[in-house]
Amino acid sequence: MKNQTKLICIGALFMVLLSTVIILAIYDDVDGPLIYQLDVLPVDPVVGDTIRIIAYALDTSGVSNVQLSYTTDGINWETMDMNFFTCLCLAGGRWVGSFGPINDGDVVEFYITAYDNSPTLNPSDSQTFSLEIAT
Repeated sequence: MKNQTKLICIGALFMVLLSTVIILAIYDDVDGPLIYQLDVLPVDPVVGDTIRIIAYALDTSGVSNVQLSYTTDGINWETMDMNFFTCLCLAGGRWVGSFGPINDGDVVEFYITAYDNSPTLNPSDSQTFSLEIAT
């Protein structure tokens, strides 16, 4: 009986220590996710196309959400949640969003905001991109 009690105490102590390490790692995360690649499809958009943006993001605490912000008139910005497409690792994945169709004379700009999975949901933004639309 004494051996079982010792084993239970050691197991409980191990769980407390492991939980503490995990909590400290999550609260230590103060940076937003790394947005490391953006793909735009079609590559050379023309009037009438729907633009599809594929974003790749990762973070040590995971990526909870990615948003696409875009404008077609240079003034009014729309923001939409991107769809999680696939997990590339435990800490990130590929996210897909689309908008359009593009009209003649549209000025298309967009950027991505990714949020990590920490309790504070740290954000990070990509640079703002402009698309040249062929007529």
